[in-house]
Amino acid sequence: MSNQHSGLTNPEYATLAVNMRWLTMNNPPVPNLGHGPIPGLPANHTHLRLTAPRVLVVEDEMTVAMLIEDMVTELAYEVAAVVPRLEDAMRLLDSDGFDVAMLDVHLNGKTVFPFAAELQAREIPFLFATAYGLRGIPEEFRSHQVLQKPFGPVELRRALMDLSGRPN
Repeated sequence: MSNQHSGLTNPEYATLAVNMRWLTMNNPPVPNLGHGPIPGLPANHTHLRLTAPRVLVVEDEMTVAMLIEDMVTELAYEVAAVVPRLEDAMRLLDSDGFDVAMLDVHLNGKTVFPFAAELQAREIPFLFATAYGLRGIPEEFRSHQVLQKPFGPVELRRALMDLSGRPN
């Protein structure tokens, strides 16, 4: 039996529905059923990701992490992940799962600076969110934004817009 609206058979339609709902980060945002180029686009078209910037939140205080996650989502950004430990963050370095990062300075007795150094080397934008302010940031990272905790949605919005290059 075929779907009269799209001309797809049920298995093709089901596959399309699943692919549209469960896109992985590496899949294009436009479904391509493998039947040639996408209509309206050149054959050598490179798929662009047309979604909100993905924010990695590195924060060990669960209640603070949940508040940040809510604010990030309300500001029309995507939360890529919330990780509480330096080791968890380091494992994400070689993924393409996030565009920008928010880093708490102190994570369960460790500092986030090794992760920040790796982000800086890879030219991945990041900011620090800390109660210590700029005085808690080593000299080599002082060119990066520092959000003083506690902060609200207005400060977070401004910082994320600067970080992601979104217009005001």
